[in-house]
Amino acid sequence: MRKRPVSHVDAPLLPTVISVALAALTPLYANAADTLADLALEDLLRVTISSASRFEQPTTEAPASVTVINEEELRQHGYRTLAQALSTAPGVYTSSDRSYTYLGVRGFNRPGDYGTRILLLTDGARRNDPLYDQVLFGNESPIELDWVKRLEFVSGPASALYGANALFGTANAVMLNGGDINGARISVDAASFNTRRLGVVAGQRLEGDRDWFMGLASYRSGGENLYINAYDNGTSNGQARGLDGEKYNKLYGKYRWGNWRLSGNYSWREKGDPTANFGTTFGSPGTNQADENRLFELRYDGDTDRSWQPSFRLYHGNYRYSGHYAYAGSPNSRDVAQADWTGTEFRLAYTGFNRHNLLLGVESQWNQQLLQRYFELAPYNSILDTNNPSRTYSFYLQDEWRFHPDWLLNVGVRHDKHNQFSGVTSPRLALIWQTTNRLTLRAVTGSAYRFPNVFERFYSDNGASQAANPALQSEYIQTHEVSAAYRFGQAGRVGMSLYDNQIHRLIDQTTTTGDITTYLNQRRVEARGIELDGENRWSNGLRLRGSVAWQHSQSEDGSSLVDSPRRMGKLIASLPVAGNWTSSGEVLTLSGRQGINGPVPGYGLVNLSLLSPPDKRYGQVMLSVYNLGNRHYADPAPSSMTQTWVEQPGRQIRLRWTLAL
Repeated sequence: MRKRPVSHVDAPLLPTVISVALAALTPLYANAADTLADLALEDLLRVTISSASRFEQPTTEAPASVTVINEEELRQHGYRTLAQALSTAPGVYTSSDRSYTYLGVRGFNRPGDYGTRILLLTDGARRNDPLYDQVLFGNESPIELDWVKRLEFVSGPASALYGANALFGTANAVMLNGGDINGARISVDAASFNTRRLGVVAGQRLEGDRDWFMGLASYRSGGENLYINAYDNGTSNGQARGLDGEKYNKLYGKYRWGNWRLSGNYSWREKGDPTANFGTTFGSPGTNQADENRLFELRYDGDTDRSWQPSFRLYHGNYRYSGHYAYAGSPNSRDVAQADWTGTEFRLAYTGFNRHNLLLGVESQWNQQLLQRYFELAPYNSILDTNNPSRTYSFYLQDEWRFHPDWLLNVGVRHDKHNQFSGVTSPRLALIWQTTNRLTLRAVTGSAYRFPNVFERFYSDNGASQAANPALQSEYIQTHEVSAAYRFGQAGRVGMSLYDNQIHRLIDQTTTTGDITTYLNQRRVEARGIELDGENRWSNGLRLRGSVAWQHSQSEDGSSLVDSPRRMGKLIASLPVAGNWTSSGEVLTLSGRQGINGPVPGYGLVNLSLLSPPDKRYGQVMLSVYNLGNRHYADPAPSSMTQTWVEQPGRQIRLRWTLAL
């Protein structure tokens, strides 16, 4: 598109031990609970997911390893962004450069990658833009967690259903309906760093099978004052004050009548950059980045008459980016990017064949404008001005075949044709064995791909920092995974997944002669690992969820990848306390990582939240403390920065008041 010394924590032991103990010991505690308050085993088996196969199915029948974060957890734990919630899933971690938040999955999070290998959906609608292919997971995301009813994360490739970008994982935010609200509620936040936020959600289910929902949010933050050691050099004292501010406005709405649904989303976010990114002047104002998103969708979901159900959608989106860069002794410059796209999709689900669930679909998207401009101001000097519109056409087919009462075979294939590249065919095969009503075994193999995007192929600033490479080829991944899940007691589960991912023709940002970066196709990269996870819920209201992961990613020459931790451990818990209050928290640990400019230490973080019971007159109060121990921790810095790492926020306190109207 800083710092006090960071405390070194390499694979923190205590949370890892706790997470392992959760998976190993919860069956013992489950037997101690006579009854579960509100969730029996049969209900647990009916927990569904819609993004793994494009239709609702139990998680036990999904053709992938899945994590479902329900509305209760989303509200109780005080998660502020999609990234914070998803970072509790097995094998998932985050990185931030103080402008954007990036999601790493199973040891893979490349520098210069704007989330291009993860697919984000809202109610099944694609949110990756066609210019950067990026996914926005932090405050820059076009949606708010207050609008989300359920968050699904599907690990592994899903190009067999969704096409490009679904290489390492697919995140689907299932949005609230008006009937989930039947009224309105307002929330007001006050937090550290002079942060404040106002949010409103409203909705109603109406007669005649109609329903409407609306959500809006406005946010302002002064940000932190930072010390960056790399700039404490005699010329500058390393202090970046008043440069980390952020603000956004977001709006989402949908209206459903019968089988039809119309939805729209708008968001705008501006973020100051205190890191002297891209060689800008350290400690001086004027460097910031802004993102603007719009997406409108008209959708029809037919009835299931005569065992078949048609579905149709028409959508239009646009994305705007504006980057302002302040340089000393030379003209300030600006980046401008614009993307406009329109698409349509038709799919047909058919269950008329005995023991088969067929899905057939066609999709096309026209990217009318994919524009990039880079120019200097005072005097004006145009350096880059390109527009590279494109088109894609796709066809996909999936069959879920229950050939035996205990066996399920899921076969999917999709062919995508980009008008500037050769066609790509992506298969996926999953074999699921429900050995008992408690034990499920799963084997999955498949491939996924990504076309090089316009930014990677054509962006150039005339040799100052980045060169174009129009000859880039598509990259693709081949994956193999086996997993097992065992359900115990009334609401307990333990699981294990082993995976091997091989990425071919990896599109990677590489530094060439003269410190100029460009995107090149590498030969082969491999990522393999094991994940253990478990969860349980007791009759007294205690809920525990935890995981540990070991993973290793390396290039063909044997070198380890940057920003690829070897180990991570997580524990997520909530417990009712006195006066019907609820306490919730997370312990998140990550081992050290290699950065572009040097090693970055690991860390362990603790977040805590306390939620009051709702009151009709006075509302509900939540107090959250993030980074409770005020740990100094950091993420690897990108190649466009001088420093080795980017310091992350210290202890933060947030008070939220919510009132139902």
